[in-house]
Amino acid sequence: MERLRQSELKSLHDFVRECYAMPKGASYGAFAKRLVASCLRLIPNAAYVVYCDMFPPRSESRNWATIKEATTPEGDRLWARHMNEHPALTYVLRTDDHKAARISDFWSRRQMHASGLHSELYRQLDTEDVMCASIDVPLPRVVGIAWHSSRLFTGRELLLAELIRPHIGQAWCNATHIGRLQEQVRALGNCIGSLGAGVIVFAPQGRVQLINAPARQYLAEYFGHTRQADQRLPDELWQWARQQEKDLSRTDDTPPVRSPLVREENGCRLVLRLLSQSGAGTILMEEQRTAGGACKCGSFGLTAREAEVLDWIARGKTNCEIAIILDMQPATVKKHVEHILAKLGVETRTAAAMALADSARQESAFASS
Repeated sequence: MERLRQSELKSLHDFVRECYAMPKGASYGAFAKRLVASCLRLIPNAAYVVYCDMFPPRSESRNWATIKEATTPEGDRLWARHMNEHPALTYVLRTDDHKAARISDFWSRRQMHASGLHSELYRQLDTEDVMCASIDVPLPRVVGIAWHSSRLFTGRELLLAELIRPHIGQAWCNATHIGRLQEQVRALGNCIGSLGAGVIVFAPQGRVQLINAPARQYLAEYFGHTRQADQRLPDELWQWARQQEKDLSRTDDTPPVRSPLVREENGCRLVLRLLSQSGAGTILMEEQRTAGGACKCGSFGLTAREAEVLDWIARGKTNCEIAIILDMQPATVKKHVEHILAKLGVETRTAAAMALADSARQESAFASS
């Protein structure tokens, strides 16, 4: 039975550490490129390493490699043509056995050279043996790593490939699920952002993981924070979040009710609420008009509720969006809009917004005179 040398054990340990240190939320392609680089460092006698995500029934494959020559358009086309000849791949498809294996375990040198796989693809890359390790995903999809060399791979190298195989599988699961979660978080952020709300998702130590466009704008307007908005929370926000967590974790008596952070600028109020767990979480930002910033109800004969609806109309919100913001039924908002248009003597929402803007300019001019 093959035994690993001390240097190989150290390389194995380093690989496992790198494997789980893959950047969270990185793209699938970035994950694959980083993985092949780590695999080449683990077995440096290989000439190059390729990561393949394959669907053999349709001869489809996405490929990433440590050298450009292995994934040229022509190389990818030739691999798609001959992939179903690969003895290690056909073995996996036939048996669902994903253990590490070499082409030399299935073919003699003569059989290798007689194949179209070698004559059209491997011969150009000086490849005489390929060692493969695939992860356990439902067939007929096959995802795996392939080391390529101009010599035969040794038993110890095959052992290394088999030992890292479950770690590659787990890293693949982590990258896939985290990537999917990040997409869902982005979609949620965009949805909330469409209502004018700012969203910041942050990790421990205040590192920003996601921030949408309204949140960037609010940070600039209310906190003067225009640099590194995508990297770290402003100190004031981070200290507030830490204090909220500290208050919530008190055990001496009933912890205080979590309170929002409120900032006011130019007749508007920004309300920030924290949703968090174990030092990380989400900050939701909502901008509101203050009494001084909202339109005067009496200037148009509007009720207080109609004035709120008009403010949101002026900010480009639809009836459905206003209903969500003001916790109303869309039909109720529609009725308010009808009353607003009638009281302002206009026919469209755009005209209503312009009337509000004209009123604000007149009030500003009066105040400064």
